[in-house]
Amino acid sequence: MVISQKEREYLRNLAKKQLEYANTPENKQRQANWYAHNDLQRNQPMVTIEDVTFFQELARPLTCESDEARQIEENILNYIIGREDVDDDRVTPDFYGVYRYAWFTPYGIEAKRHEEKGRLAYTFAHHINDLETDFYKLGKSTWGNNMEEASKAADIATDVIGDILPIRLLTSGPYGSLAHRIICLMSMETMLFSMMDYPELFHKTMEMLTSDYIEHLQSLEQDKFFIANNSNQRVPMGTYSFTNQLPSQPGILKNMWGFLDAQECVGISCDMFNTFFFPYYKRVADLLGIVNYGCCEPVHDFWDECISKFTNLRKVSISAWCDEDFMGNKLRGGNVIYHRKPSPNVVCVDKAFDEEKFVTHIKATLKAAEGCKLEFSFRDVYSLQGDKYRAKRCVELTKQQIEKYWS
Repeated sequence: MVISQKEREYLRNLAKKQLEYANTPENKQRQANWYAHNDLQRNQPMVTIEDVTFFQELARPLTCESDEARQIEENILNYIIGREDVDDDRVTPDFYGVYRYAWFTPYGIEAKRHEEKGRLAYTFAHHINDLETDFYKLGKSTWGNNMEEASKAADIATDVIGDILPIRLLTSGPYGSLAHRIICLMSMETMLFSMMDYPELFHKTMEMLTSDYIEHLQSLEQDKFFIANNSNQRVPMGTYSFTNQLPSQPGILKNMWGFLDAQECVGISCDMFNTFFFPYYKRVADLLGIVNYGCCEPVHDFWDECISKFTNLRKVSISAWCDEDFMGNKLRGGNVIYHRKPSPNVVCVDKAFDEEKFVTHIKATLKAAEGCKLEFSFRDVYSLQGDKYRAKRCVELTKQQIEKYWS
């Protein structure tokens, strides 16, 4: 469907509104704060809320009818709603971004995922039930990207709003979650028993995966897929890649800010993680310029022997299951940012927002992280209980506690 003149005029007005927010002194200061924060030159915590999980409670009905126009409308509204209804430390971009995406299919096997109640709960139909018996199924990994489709989307946006907002192709950081790739093909129980029953075969499985994934990244580099992510681009999990410490030369893997996690390894010992996973993760990390590590896993269990050994680590996830005091002691005065993921329970579980409980939770982090570089990223908030202002209130309360108790 062709974008109509009415849609075009509406999208141009939306683009002008985004540009107005982008050009405010407050927005420009936030951008400067991010550069200083990520480059370890600022001691004031940043605060963001990932609203994609509850966006249905903030979203406004789309006006456009054509698919191409609705995509542009939705992307711009995300920034406008984020500024008006959340107002955290995210920076409203002075450009319209079109993301390039890449995909990687481990061992050439499509993971079969069955979802329950939308995407909140799901199971995998596992291809590997006994590693020795089913090892023959593991073949060469396959991969691809959407560079052609992204270029077409950028051309459409250029035609409609390119004279208002510059159109910029973007890439998010490489996402190296090796353990998750394993769990998509075998159950947690199979993974755990395989390390004990077939240690050499499990190493071979990890070697195949890691070698293929590195080949995948290097092929993207060769194809000039990567665009330097040293400004206003997303980096998993829940942060942004503003930095002056990575060159802007496009296409170079070593200039990228990437992400690693292994939350599926929460049930194994540090020794087993160091034996069966960390060496492979380290090989991926060493390809990148800067890395973030961790999602929901309690990183304190693996910190001393493994995670602290990443030489290019900039942020480590301090999740709701992590020993905050332990990690505060480890990170105090260092060059790794204490990337706190507060418990979503204090935001979304109670029908009536319990501000006292929320403030107590935030104050505990401020005490534990004293002397660290600190960042708050609220994630996995799946409902505001119908209270669309709760997210903004969480930001306000967090910043109030920072003002009172952070030195």
